[in-house]
Amino acid sequence: MSQKRQTPDERFLIQLYETASAAGNPFAEIDPLGIARAVGLKETALKNIVKHLAQANFVKKTDERTLCLTERGRDFVLDAMQS
Repeated sequence: MSQKRQTPDERFLIQLYETASAAGNPFAEIDPLGIARAVGLKETALKNIVKHLAQANFVKKTDERTLCLTERGRDFVLDAMQS
């Protein structure tokens, strides 16, 4: 990964991808609170980030407590990891 500074949104998406991939499926349903803790986000910031990422079609809320990465989100993460 490059030395480019990442936004909290990018760190969240990359951690989500890595966690889901470790579970065997990059589109697996994950509790975002654990991801937020791993990248150092507070709950308020998490809610805003998830809201905006869902609007941009990078993540999809599967229910109140879980979300999953979309194909567009996965493509973004893979591009971010290569740059």
